[in-house]
Amino acid sequence: MKRRQFLSAALAVTGASLVTETLSAQSLNRRLLQNRRAPSKADRQDKRLHVAVNQYTCNNVYRRESIDFWTRLDELKSVGVDGIEATLRTVEELETTGKRLADHGLEMRSVYSGAKLHEENTAQEEIGRLLKLGEKAKAVGTSIIVVNPASKSGKSDAELVFQSKNLDIVGAGLKKIGITLAFHYHQVELEFAAREFHHVLCGTDPKNVALCFEQHYSYRGCGNSQVALFDHWKLYGDRAVEIHLRQSINNIFSETFGDGDIDNARVAACLKKLPKMPHVVLESASEKETPKTMSPADAFRQSIEYVRKVFG
Repeated sequence: MKRRQFLSAALAVTGASLVTETLSAQSLNRRLLQNRRAPSKADRQDKRLHVAVNQYTCNNVYRRESIDFWTRLDELKSVGVDGIEATLRTVEELETTGKRLADHGLEMRSVYSGAKLHEENTAQEEIGRLLKLGEKAKAVGTSIIVVNPASKSGKSDAELVFQSKNLDIVGAGLKKIGITLAFHYHQVELEFAAREFHHVLCGTDPKNVALCFEQHYSYRGCGNSQVALFDHWKLYGDRAVEIHLRQSINNIFSETFGDGDIDNARVAACLKKLPKMPHVVLESASEKETPKTMSPADAFRQSIEYVRKVFG
């Protein structure tokens, strides 16, 4: 082939290639624009706030109707619940419960477990148990283990220091396998100027021990005080990876989570200032004076809709 013929052929091939590449690029751009203009239903659903309910609340609400909530997992899914925070102690419970929830389309992003970490004769066993839970947690989609230290009114200074040291050990161990330890508290941790609550959060490394912010315990445990609630948030809110939501009206637990004694809009504004939205878990409760005007399904539906409206 002469040089002129070779160049002509090469130019023809190159031109055809450029046309093909241009058409391919145009086609790709059209598809990208179409996707941008019309996001899929699945994409839109993925952006909604994930809301879980903990096992305690499910038991509490359904027990009022003498119903085992484990028989109503499909119902919970249908009213907008995305996941359950199960109360667990063993790896076997973790695996069984995780599969059970997955079979009904429910996630288990967090699990709750108490732990007796303030006594020398139980601490090592409890540390080992929590680390074993963490080793298996990822396989069932869990990323947070919420730990409430065993309740005891008036723990000594030595017990508080020992407990925080052990929480740090567990948190550091869980962190290595990609699981976050979140400290949970009840009213007893807020006794005696909240010395246990403060020492856990002052006496542990934030890199190892995060916070499950207990909105209503901070309120009721300090004499029904929103001042205390938001002071707790100012002090430790940047450590929150999870929040438990509960409400009261005139200091009586409400039937659904909604407007009431605690300014939920202000709480939501605090959460939204964090780099990442904490895991949201509904923890409604009832007491003797709590109204009973609707079915469990309706109560959960109304609560979930409110949470997504205010916190989403």
